[in-house]
Amino acid sequence: MTTTAARPAPRRRHVFVTVLIILHLVVCLLILYKNASNPKTNERLASSDSINYVEIANDFASGNFLFDYVQHLPHRQPLYPALLAIAIKLGGGDRFVLGAVNVLIASGSILLIYIVVIRSLQSQTAANVVALALAVNPFIDRQITARLLTEPLHLFLTIGAIAMFIRYLKGYEQRLMFGCAALLGLDYLTRPNGLFMAATACVAMGLADSIRYGSTEQRQSAASWLLAMVVRYGGALIIFLFVSAPSWVPRMIYYHSPFHHGYLSNYMWVDTYAQAHVGSSYATYTWKDYIEHHNLFDALARFFRGLRNIYIRIPATMERVPILYLLGLAGVYCGFRKSTSEYRYLFLFLFLEMLPLVWTNLSNPTARVPYGSTLPFELFFAALFVSIVASNPRVRTWFTQRFARKPTNQ
Repeated sequence: MTTTAARPAPRRRHVFVTVLIILHLVVCLLILYKNASNPKTNERLASSDSINYVEIANDFASGNFLFDYVQHLPHRQPLYPALLAIAIKLGGGDRFVLGAVNVLIASGSILLIYIVVIRSLQSQTAANVVALALAVNPFIDRQITARLLTEPLHLFLTIGAIAMFIRYLKGYEQRLMFGCAALLGLDYLTRPNGLFMAATACVAMGLADSIRYGSTEQRQSAASWLLAMVVRYGGALIIFLFVSAPSWVPRMIYYHSPFHHGYLSNYMWVDTYAQAHVGSSYATYTWKDYIEHHNLFDALARFFRGLRNIYIRIPATMERVPILYLLGLAGVYCGFRKSTSEYRYLFLFLFLEMLPLVWTNLSNPTARVPYGSTLPFELFFAALFVSIVASNPRVRTWFTQRFARKPTNQ
């Protein structure tokens, strides 16, 4: 007997997300137009970090593809400016057209998380809830209407990468690992911490592969399995390097170091933003400077302070009404209750990839980067919890009794 959950959702069930995306586009474009029309808010659209992306985009739009911007902006990545360059060609540099790039990407993220949840959890309710949560997320809506920054593109690519990650852990198909590697390569082209995401995703998948091999009764020899894993992970590495070549090749040419990101590593070894943010193409501090002036207690205090801020204070503050955050926490709990759940590995992926941001929270206390990195994971954990609750017979009966349409008397 075929269950209703296994059937593809009828087209009429997609009306909610269709209307949601249209409303999101209209509202955000209207706010963006208002901001682009006001001299003060127009200037803010391309201020601070945003101006760097606009400058790189102007280079691309003018035909300069030497990637020589890395000589003075080695901490910037090229994918987002490349999208802005298209907007510059179409709109002549109009700030509204530039901002529309982010609005379109954010709306695409709403559609993407909806499709992913429908396919992975077969839950219409969960898909609708997380799509709505993303559409009304104050952080994302503020980013796409007031600034030109990489958060929307990072969100879109990370949702895709996590979807591939989860699907790989369900079936262990090589093509899914390769797809995840390609998306993480694009994410690294968007912002530097994509490099940490790629490394930690590899660790989480490697652990899952190892545990799966160890728990299989009739398994191939250790040598054959290791060879297969070398081929599989080596192929993923090649794909990642190929996709991210526009980032590391110019750095190799100009700095003789493929992953040179300027002064960013300063944040690892100092205690204040002013010390780290020197604007130089080279880092000023190393681990030797840190251990010279700090002890083990200092390091532990810094680490636990970062954990508290990254995982509790920042998401709760950025969401204003932290419903998504609470749903995500409930989803983490549900993931750990299931002994074979791929969501355990997803949490490991999240925890490991956030460690650099946890450690640098003291020296770089901004909430934008860490929250933008945890948000995609929140969506998946929240979807897991909602799908479990929605599939509970008692919950379904309760909703049916209270909200089902009552028959009318003839």
